[in-house]
Amino acid sequence: MKPIILITGGSAAAANGTPQWALNRNYAEMITRAGGIPIIAADVAAVKEYAELADGLLLSGGKDVATNLYGQEKKFENIFTDDARDVLEWEMLDAFVPTKKPIFGICRGVQVMNAYFGGTLVQDIPAQLGGEHSKGVNHDIEIKKDSILGKLFGESMLINSYHHQGLEEIAEGFVAIAWSDAGGHKLVEAIEHESLPYWSVQWHPERMSGEVTNPVNCVDSMPIFEYFVNQCKK
Repeated sequence: MKPIILITGGSAAAANGTPQWALNRNYAEMITRAGGIPIIAADVAAVKEYAELADGLLLSGGKDVATNLYGQEKKFENIFTDDARDVLEWEMLDAFVPTKKPIFGICRGVQVMNAYFGGTLVQDIPAQLGGEHSKGVNHDIEIKKDSILGKLFGESMLINSYHHQGLEEIAEGFVAIAWSDAGGHKLVEAIEHESLPYWSVQWHPERMSGEVTNPVNCVDSMPIFEYFVNQCKK
């Protein structure tokens, strides 16, 4: 059977106020193309059952992580959080981590992973470091040669960027495997765990494959999803 991949989404509300969960379709499409079966996490009360059912967890992009979750006070007004999602993903990780099943994060996902395991975040890159990393800008990254990404793409690649926050202190047990420039500072763009199948990227690889991509004519990022789905088969 194909591996089942659980994907988290953001909280939303219908016009009449009914609570919803929302997810961009391209996350699920990439998992399907890579050979997995995508399902969305839709009820925090079922996190233990999700962790038993799923073969892997994908933490997708979205709003900012609440600053108290990485031990800081809110410093800027342009921080927009999703409390319901924070609760869902923290409880999901509480249930999932003991299983040691693969976990992969994208954009917000790398920030959630780093914060959950004890790391911290840069709350606003332009204000604290300088440089623009939001609104879909494209820039190069340097990649650690012997990392997951290095084996897939080599020592550099051009990526997209849709985030105003980033990783600060890296959580214990993880290592940085990709970097970019932010106002002359090195900004971590990806991490992987030293012994467990957990890894994350700060950009949006689900937007780097298929007919419409950013960057245009970019390196196809399908290998990222194929690698993750293959991890979930083991």
